[in-house]
Amino acid sequence: MAAVSDRVRLAVAGLGAVAQSVHLPLIARRWDLFELVAVCDLAPSLRTAVGEQYGVPEERRYADAATMIEQSGAEGVVLLTSGSHGDVALRALRAGVAVFCEKPLTYTAAEADALAEAERELGRPALLLAYMKEHDEAVWQLSERLAGIDDVRAVEVEVLHPTGESQLAFANLRPAPSDVDPDAVSRLAAESGRLLDAALGADTSPRLRELYANVVLGSLVHDTSLLRAVFGGLVTVDGARTWGDRSVEVTGELPGAVRARMSWHYLPDYPAYTETLTVHHGSGSLRVTFGTPYVLNNPTRLEVVEAAPAGAAAGGEVRSVFTSTGEPFENELADFHRMVTAGERPRAGVAEGRADILTSQRIIRLLAGDEPVGGEAARA
Repeated sequence: MAAVSDRVRLAVAGLGAVAQSVHLPLIARRWDLFELVAVCDLAPSLRTAVGEQYGVPEERRYADAATMIEQSGAEGVVLLTSGSHGDVALRALRAGVAVFCEKPLTYTAAEADALAEAERELGRPALLLAYMKEHDEAVWQLSERLAGIDDVRAVEVEVLHPTGESQLAFANLRPAPSDVDPDAVSRLAAESGRLLDAALGADTSPRLRELYANVVLGSLVHDTSLLRAVFGGLVTVDGARTWGDRSVEVTGELPGAVRARMSWHYLPDYPAYTETLTVHHGSGSLRVTFGTPYVLNNPTRLEVVEAAPAGAAAGGEVRSVFTSTGEPFENELADFHRMVTAGERPRAGVAEGRADILTSQRIIRLLAGDEPVGGEAARA
């Protein structure tokens, strides 16, 4: 356990669902690592309610993240706002403030390049990209077992995604605020539009922009990053299609000519969020099953299927299960603390985020079909 003197002063930007259900409770739980010194949100009522709940003084409750970074005295900022995080993350790095960034890192590779340059100027790792599945102990176990397997044949990821409201029904979230400044919302929407123009071209349809921002970079990127973390990432993306009410399938190849398929289905009435990662190799299979991500300490299961030991009955198989009760969101916060205090490189940072953006742009180019795509995606 870290000494109290090692506590990192944190500021949190964005006080919505993921902040209330996951990050703020964990920051409070890890009092040994962090001190919450400031919060930021567009909604005054949310700033007040959350600030009072977590003991943040009124003068440290901000409407603007850039002002919070400049004035709060925080050593690290947790970015939980929606959309691209490029501008605020860049301001933080230039101010010497470490960044814990929820997905997506940015909408464009150009934004990521600016972040990489700012981090190089700091001369130390300063941005952790918070892909919680890369911090799941069952995924770590999977990677360890795969280290001794050289004949992986196929990898499949399947996501069954009900509404966010159903996933968060347990969390007793505060009511959606009604006091957000509409001019601020308009400014953010205009900036998002500009960045999507740069990523996809100015003439792409609303459908394609929504797919890129909210599905491919907003959700499927967790699986893109998982394939990168465990297998090295998609070398090629050779197929992508969408049908129905937001079902998406992506196929491609991983290093070593391993075929991969990701299928993502938005199913509003499905009873519970479910995600599986299955690996088939020459003599067995491995499957990781994830639960609803917002439920803290919800076990993740790794099931291993392999041949029975020599001498057992012919044709027998052995099934074993590793169950992780560690909390991936807590693991990534602990990694962030080590990055800030000891200079340790995070599991995913700017370079990994940029790679995932490029893969996402390749995917959206195929999803476009006959629709023209410009911007960075045309060159990805």
